[in-house]
Amino acid sequence: MKEIVKFEYYYGNEAEQYSFFRIPKTLFTDLNFKKLSVEAKILYGILLDRMSLSIKNKWLDEENKVYIIYTIEEIMEVLNWGRNKSVKVMKEIEEIGLLEKKRLGLGKPNLLYVKNFIYTENNKTTEVSKANLKKFKKQTSGSLENKPQEVSKEDSNNTNINNTETNNTDFNNTTPISPLEKLGEKSKKTLEEEELKETIKKNISYETFEKVRIEEKKQVDVMINVLVKALTSFTNIKIGGRHISNENFKEKFLSLNYKHIDYVLKYLRENAPKDIRNINAYLLTLLYNADENIRNIEVIKREDQKRENYDYSNDEDIWREFLNT
Repeated sequence: MKEIVKFEYYYGNEAEQYSFFRIPKTLFTDLNFKKLSVEAKILYGILLDRMSLSIKNKWLDEENKVYIIYTIEEIMEVLNWGRNKSVKVMKEIEEIGLLEKKRLGLGKPNLLYVKNFIYTENNKTTEVSKANLKKFKKQTSGSLENKPQEVSKEDSNNTNINNTETNNTDFNNTTPISPLEKLGEKSKKTLEEEELKETIKKNISYETFEKVRIEEKKQVDVMINVLVKALTSFTNIKIGGRHISNENFKEKFLSLNYKHIDYVLKYLRENAPKDIRNINAYLLTLLYNADENIRNIEVIKREDQKRENYDYSNDEDIWREFLNT
C-alpha cells in the first residue's frame, strides 16, 4: 500500500518562507487573455519570476528595458514538457504580445523581453467591425448628448480593470505603476540583499571558503542565500515549533561567525538525514541553533576531559576505609 504523505498546516506568515511562482490574476479575469491557454499563463508566471534574476544581475539594454535569458531546454526541464509543446506555448505568449524575442545568432540564446500584462486603452489596438462602424456613423451629436449616463454593456466591454471587484489581488486602480518605478523598488531590495550578503560573508570569514575550503563553498553560498532570504522577506520563522520574530532571528543570524558555519557543515556531513523535505527550513533551524549547540558540545567535552584527568590513585584507600567501617 502506498504511503500517504502527511502535510502540515501553515501558521502565521510561514507561507512567506518558500518560493512561489506568481501568476497574475488578470490573466484569468480579463477577456483579452481569455484565449490564452492555462499552460501559457503558467509559463508567463515563470518568466516573470525570472525577471528578478535579471534585475539582480542588472540585465538591462541601452533603453533600460529588462530582459531575461530562458532557453527552451530550461522550460522543458522545469515544466516536464517536450520540445514541441515548449516552443508552441512560448509562441502563444509571443503572439498575444506578452513576450518579445531578440535573436543574437551564432548559437547564442535569445534575449526575451517579458511585456507588462497591465495595459491602457490608448495602447490597445481595437478592430472595429463594419457593422459597428456603420452603426457608429449613424449616431448624431444630438443622440450622443441625450444618451443616459449609465455606461452600456457594449461600451464597458473594453475596460481592463474592474474597480467593483474589491477582492482583485492584482491591481485595483487604472493607473499602472511604471516599469521604471517597479524596477527602482526591486533594485532597492536587491541593494539591501547585497549589503546583507557582504555583512554575512565578512562575519563568517568567507574568504576561507574561497581559497582554502573550496569544496565547501557551494554549500556556504546556499546558507548565505537562505539567510538573506529570511532577513529580507520573512516577518517570522518557525524553529522547533516556536515562532521567532524578525527582530530576534535577525540578531541571531547577523552574529553568526566562522565556527557556526563550520559546525553546520560538519553536522550536514555526519548527521543530516537523506530525505530532507525542506532544505531551506532545515538550514535555518541548524543556523539558528548553532551557537547553543556549540556551547552544549563544549560543556560535554569539558566534562569528558575532567573524567579523563581524574586521579583514581586514592580510590583503593577510600574503598578500604569505607568497607572496614
